[in-house]
Amino acid sequence: MNPERTPTLLVVDDHPEHRQALAKVFERAGYRVRIAGDGKEALTILTDRPFDLIITDLRMPRMDGLELLRSIRAMSPHVAVVVVTAFGEWTTYLNAMDCGAVDYLNKPVRREDILLVARKALARRGIPAPAAPPAGSEGPEGAAA
Repeated sequence: MNPERTPTLLVVDDHPEHRQALAKVFERAGYRVRIAGDGKEALTILTDRPFDLIITDLRMPRMDGLELLRSIRAMSPHVAVVVVTAFGEWTTYLNAMDCGAVDYLNKPVRREDILLVARKALARRGIPAPAAPPAGSEGPEGAAA
């Protein structure tokens, strides 16, 4: 593993403001980020190149997050997938984890929480997260999505 390699991340969310906010958080933290508006678009992107981590919304048109997660597991069983949702219910959490999600967060997601989850998910695969940016360069504290 090249220690200089920047981790790659795909953010999948049908709400443009949510995916842009998450993308900005990860870009500022040093990740290379691509975005997709739904599960079908994400699968198209995934056929072109692999990612180290995928952050996906749960409820989306055309293909929801669980269906996307199942498809990702069939294509790339080792990629880390984190599910984020505004509709967090216990059964949904269990379904996501049973389908292979490495973590599950409820919206709104705090910047610190999503970055910690991403760092842990990558660490399980032996991929170092980018070095933390200089103090004060991340902007104001608050919710990412």
